[in-house]
Amino acid sequence: MKRSRWYAIRVAPGYQRMAAADDRLPESRRMESIIERNCRKDGFDIFMPSFYAELKHHRTNKIIQKRFPFLVGYAFVDLPRLNFEELRRVDGVVCFLRGSIGHGPLEFPNGIIEALYFAEHERRQTFLYEQYCRKENERRGRVEHLRGQLRKILPKGRKARASMVEQAERAIDSLSPQIKERVQNIISELNALTSDVDVENLQEAV
Repeated sequence: MKRSRWYAIRVAPGYQRMAAADDRLPESRRMESIIERNCRKDGFDIFMPSFYAELKHHRTNKIIQKRFPFLVGYAFVDLPRLNFEELRRVDGVVCFLRGSIGHGPLEFPNGIIEALYFAEHERRQTFLYEQYCRKENERRGRVEHLRGQLRKILPKGRKARASMVEQAERAIDSLSPQIKERVQNIISELNALTSDVDVENLQEAV
């Protein structure tokens, strides 16, 4: 079993940005940075402590997921063979972090790297939970919006509670083709959004 020997490298500006998407890569590498891709391409094991965030695109307003470095300007590379010169030739590597003038590259204990791995994992779990909550709130809001549209389109009944799907089926023959298609699309989208959530027994608007 090889011994890990971790060294910090100074990363050139711009190389910690996410690399261009490449569908040929495994899922675990889909959001890697430029410096990570360059190092891995040349056979180096690199660790760039990172966190994820959701941002709204300035033009489309679409929510996009981005990855950012915890340590701006730095990353760690495992060099068990101490092949420093090979790593220096990788595009985006500026230099090694040194303890003091006249000394060689500073080796970091495995405990420090493990602590950074743990911090990254913990932040990742928090991000995934926050992302789930956002999507769930959006889904619920969309369901309520669609149900509100159905209430406006479908005939009002005397019952306090009724199935929206059954009402749509009973009323569809009396609707114009355009409205009929709209109702069918809404029901289809509701089913997709709620999956196993019961759409029936919806309280009708008075």
